[in-house]
Amino acid sequence: MKARITQMLQHIHNGPPRHQRVDSTVKNIQGTNQQLERVLREKDREIDRLHHALANSEAKLQELIGTDVLTGLPNRHVFKEHFTHSLKRALRLGYCLSLMLVDIDHLRDINLRFGHEVGDSVLIEVAKILKSSVREIDVPARWGGEELVAVLHETDTEGAAAVAERVRRRVAVLEIKDPRSGKLINLTASLAVASYPKHSSEPQSLLEVACEALMAAKSQGGNIVVVADR
Repeated sequence: MKARITQMLQHIHNGPPRHQRVDSTVKNIQGTNQQLERVLREKDREIDRLHHALANSEAKLQELIGTDVLTGLPNRHVFKEHFTHSLKRALRLGYCLSLMLVDIDHLRDINLRFGHEVGDSVLIEVAKILKSSVREIDVPARWGGEELVAVLHETDTEGAAAVAERVRRRVAVLEIKDPRSGKLINLTASLAVASYPKHSSEPQSLLEVACEALMAAKSQGGNIVVVADR
C-alpha cells in the first residue's frame, strides 16, 4: 500500500506544472470557440441564402398570382401585358389611350424616419386613391417601389392630365399620422402623363416618354403633374 501511495505522489510531482495545465485547457477552449464561430458563420450564410431564395420565390409567386400583395393592385408583370395589349387595340380601333405614372415623393425618407410600416400605409392609401380616381375600364397597378401606374382607356392627353391632377390633390390632403407623436405626415406625389397617338404608338417608347416626364416632375420639386413634351 505504501509503495502505491509513493508512486501516486511521484506521478503528481513529476507531472506538468499547474499553469501549464491551465494554459492547455484555455487553448482547448479557445480552439473549440473558434470552431463554433466558424460553424455559426456558415449557418448565418446559409440563413442569408435561404432568405434570398424565399424572397425570389415570393416574387415569382406574386408574379404568377398577378396581384401586388401590399396594395392589392395588379403587379408590374400583369400591367405590362395589359398595357401592350391595350395599345394594340387602340391602334386597331383608332381611339386614344393614356399612360399615367404616380411617384410618391420622399417615400424613402418616410421609411427611414417613421418606419416601413408607415411607408407601407402610405402606399396602400395612395393606391386606394388611384383606384378610386379612375374608371372601371381603366387599369391601375403597382409599378414598383414608390411608383404606381395606370392605363386610361379612350382618354386623350388633356383628359389624363385632369385625372392626374385629381390624384395629386387627393394625395396632398391624405392624412397619415406618425404613430409615435400622432402628428400628420405631409405627403405629395409627382405625376406624369403620356398618350397615344400624341406621343408614341409603341409601348416601350410611350413608357419611356412618360418616365422622362416623371423625372421632369421630380426635378421641379415634386407635387406636380407634367405632360410629356415629345
